[in-house]
Amino acid sequence: MIAVLGALVLASPVAGKVGDPAAAFASGPLMNQLALSPQNPVPLSGPMAGAFLHRFVSDDGTITVDLVVREGRIEQQVLYIPFDMQRGVQVGWFLQDAIGSVVGATQGLIAFRAAVINGRETFHSFGGYVMRFTPLDAAWLRVVVNR
Repeated sequence: MIAVLGALVLASPVAGKVGDPAAAFASGPLMNQLALSPQNPVPLSGPMAGAFLHRFVSDDGTITVDLVVREGRIEQQVLYIPFDMQRGVQVGWFLQDAIGSVVGATQGLIAFRAAVINGRETFHSFGGYVMRFTPLDAAWLRVVVNR
């Protein structure tokens, strides 16, 4: 856990929080930290009509970050990552980027750890953001951050 905290503190400045312009995410540090490449945006329909899904996939294909963007602003960030406690550093970087706080990201990592250990959904609220950690199966975990 100390290594995760150190990595968070030494991480690049935050860019691309939920509520920020989508362009801030694409030029932010998380793109390099997770080795993400952008895919083509997809318009959403139904209750999400008017929003776009912006997908970013890691170079090795193991991590996916989805942004729900409405009117040019990030409405929600979603991380799909292997269901593994060793992924705490990547989850911490994602949380720090999504909520703009090292302290909040560190607290969110406690909920991440509980989700992995217990194998069931957990959540944590911090500064008006809600971080939700949902095991999808034995192999994948979904992390959702929104307001």
